[in-house]
Amino acid sequence: MKRSEKFANPFYGVLIVTGLVFALTAVCYGVMAFREAQPAAAGQVQVGQKHLLMVWMSQHGEMALLSELGFLAVFTFAAIGTDEFWQRRNAER
Repeated sequence: MKRSEKFANPFYGVLIVTGLVFALTAVCYGVMAFREAQPAAAGQVQVGQKHLLMVWMSQHGEMALLSELGFLAVFTFAAIGTDEFWQRRNAER
């Protein structure tokens, strides 16, 4: 069976990892915002005993999301911009 003639662009891998990190950060930020908007229910952690991740997200979550969004934009443009280079390189092999 003949092997596929696909090319590999390393920016796609970086883009996937960055997208997953962004998605995880966005979910954590959403959970933090939801927990702060809801009054403490029975069985929930009391106000003085917040989880460290929620405290960090409250203080640095916006900057983390914006930074990751910037990385996503840069890696997206890099992946699209270098596709032709990687295709030519693969064809020369």
